[in-house]
Amino acid sequence: MKRLRGCLGVFLIFFFGLVVGAALTGGGIWKEMHDVIEGGPDAVVARIADRMEKELKLDDAQKRMFAQIVTETRIELRVIRADSQPRVSETLAVTEKKVRAILRPEQQRKFDLILQRSREKWEHAVETPGLPVVPALEKQSANLPN
Repeated sequence: MKRLRGCLGVFLIFFFGLVVGAALTGGGIWKEMHDVIEGGPDAVVARIADRMEKELKLDDAQKRMFAQIVTETRIELRVIRADSQPRVSETLAVTEKKVRAILRPEQQRKFDLILQRSREKWEHAVETPGLPVVPALEKQSANLPN
């Protein structure tokens, strides 16, 4: 009986460790994905650039050239997004009307709050007029030659 309790105790410790480890890992992955999604397209580009830099083990000269290429690509992608934005906005407006049609009044109020928060985050994250450097890419842009 003592041996059974001991084995059960070890199993429970192992099981709870597995559950806690899985929860922490899942939470970490969710947070990273959330940060990338909230950061918008520039955060995605920055994440890809960081990964490429690490995996390719670029030297300093390569890092500067790579940062220049990433910055040019980011600017080109912003121009493409600006060109396609009216169509995207139209599609999202149609989708918003369809979703609103299936919601009850209290759900519509919550939906409005969710949309407002999302729009504020995207408007803050995506500033196309002057094509400013987004914080996620500042370290790469700082390495660019003058």
